[in-house]
Amino acid sequence: MRLSLSDKLGTILQEGWTIIRQHRDDILSAWLDKYDELQDKQHAVAQSLKLAIDAFSSQWLNPVDDAGEWLAALRREWERWAGELSPNQATVILTIMENAIHETIQSLGITEFRSHQAIQYFFSKLHESINSSGCMEPDLDRFLGQLASFKQLPIAWIARLAKAGDGSLYVEKWYGDASPSLVEKVKRSETIFSLCELILSCMGEEGKRRRLVPLPWGDSTFLVCAEEEERLVIPFFLHSLEQFHATRAATARTKEQALWKDAALLFDQWIMRAKSLHQAVEYISSGFVAYLPFERCALFAYSSTNESGFGLYGYQLDNNQIKSIHEHIDSLPVIKQYIQQLQLLGRHMTNAPPIYVPRASQGLPAKYVKQFQLESIVIAPIYVPSENRLIGAAILDCGPRTPFQLSNHEC
Repeated sequence: MRLSLSDKLGTILQEGWTIIRQHRDDILSAWLDKYDELQDKQHAVAQSLKLAIDAFSSQWLNPVDDAGEWLAALRREWERWAGELSPNQATVILTIMENAIHETIQSLGITEFRSHQAIQYFFSKLHESINSSGCMEPDLDRFLGQLASFKQLPIAWIARLAKAGDGSLYVEKWYGDASPSLVEKVKRSETIFSLCELILSCMGEEGKRRRLVPLPWGDSTFLVCAEEEERLVIPFFLHSLEQFHATRAATARTKEQALWKDAALLFDQWIMRAKSLHQAVEYISSGFVAYLPFERCALFAYSSTNESGFGLYGYQLDNNQIKSIHEHIDSLPVIKQYIQQLQLLGRHMTNAPPIYVPRASQGLPAKYVKQFQLESIVIAPIYVPSENRLIGAAILDCGPRTPFQLSNHEC
């Protein structure tokens, strides 16, 4: 199964939270020592730090294992304990606390870069959570509940239908003013028509003044109970759902873009540690897999003089096999076409977008497709904009014989 970018970064977030939780006693002791030090100096930030420590302490024993859920719970506690702190004050306090964690785990022998980076990423998400505006994300249940509750709309209630294992239909959830007796009486029926008949009969005299309209939407089917004479409520309801869908899609795109920025920052931090060309090549190859939604990476250099590509490093691949590859551009039609596009655009091109190839056999020699069991691949060019020159590329996939698709904002 292909891991998404969210999965990859979620793993890093979880790793940071796990390290913090495993050493919470030592960390809490370090925080209190820092508080005592600031208090002795009568530093203005001391009391604010104590409030933040109290907020964390109140959540230490929270049994939630998921880092994201724990962050959400901590945000609620933060509002209670340290909600009066300004964003700038909160940033100072969290930075002090994070630095203390790095020092503490370092003294305990945890020196791996990835561990400290995971803690750094956890605190970056904590900063975002605490300093966010508090706007709620689009939620379909809340949205439908609001629509059904508006007094100016001729909607009595909305029901979301679901299909049981035997194929019969039942009301999965009610929104609005459906009476308790109606909710209790309506169980399930074989068809939408028979379910509507059952509901109307249970509504008695009120059912004679209402009409039920089933509306499919995505994977769901909604049943709208409206006033009999109202003719505009259904177009309005569908338009509202369309607007909700657009808002949720925009929110998802924004979150995805933020994830890519997170991944790029973590990737850059990983590469910047390199102290030699060999390390740089190794870190670039492993970074593509560690921080992006891929499982294997082959890194190649490109010589414009010889119009050839040659292997530099393989991560999660046989490194010697990758290094033995030396191919002229004519045998790599996808790369050749890409280089021609670069030459055409010249210096007007400031970055080189990756190339998604659904079937590797369409862009790479058959011998390599067979040797490395390639299906779908992504080719990430390494491009120097100031010189309008391609100097290499990384070929990425999600494992042997693993096809995958990318959305428009992923590639």
